Amino acid sequence: MATPSKNSDRRAERTRQMLHQAFLDVVREKGLTKASVQAIVDRANVSRGTFYAHYADKYALIETIMRQGFHHSLSTLPTDKGLTRETLHLLIQTVLDYFKSVYQRHHRSRDIGPVIDKAIHDELSTLLLAWLKHSNPSQMSAEMIAQIISWAIFGAALEWSREPNLMPADQMADQIVGMLMNGVMGLLPET
Repeated sequence: MATPSKNSDRRAERTRQMLHQAFLDVVREKGLTKASVQAIVDRANVSRGTFYAHYADKYALIETIMRQGFHHSLSTLPTDKGLTRETLHLLIQTVLDYFKSVYQRHHRSRDIGPVIDKAIHDELSTLLLAWLKHSNPSQMSAEMIAQIISWAIFGAALEWSREPNLMPADQMADQIVGMLMNGVMGLLPET
C-alpha cells in the first residue's frame, strides 16, 4: 500500500481550507441554515465529489470548523498547570467569550445547534481531562470529573449567552468558579 505523499497531504489541506473559507463566505451572505453543499462547492470551485471526499455532509464541515475555532480559543490557556482555581477561571472566561461571539452572531438553529454544541463540549472535556491528569486526588475517575465539570461550564455558558442583558463575563466566571469549587452544599442554607 502506498503512503500518501506530502504534496497530496498539502493539496488535501488546501482543499479543506478552501471549503472552510467558502462555507464562511456563504454563511455571511446567506445565513447558516441556507449554506448548502452546492453553494459551498460553487464558491470553493470544487466538485461535490471533492467535498464528500473530505466531509460526510455540511454538518461534519460545521463541526470541524467549530471544533477548530474553539480549540484555537483554548490554545491560549496554560496546559501544564493542571486544574486550579486560576486555570478554571481562565477556562470559563474563555468559554463565555467564545459563546458570546458565536451565539450572538448566529441564530442557534435546531438542526445545527447540536452539532456546534457537541464540538464545543468535546473540546472542553478534552482540555479538562488533560488538566485533571496532572493532579486528580479524587476517588472518581478523571474522565467522569471532566464530563461533570464540562457539562456544568457548557450549560452555564449556553444559558448565559441566551440572556439579552448579559452579566459581564468576568462576573459570570466568578459565579461559576464559586459554584464548582464550593459545590451545591456551599450554596444551601444550613438546616
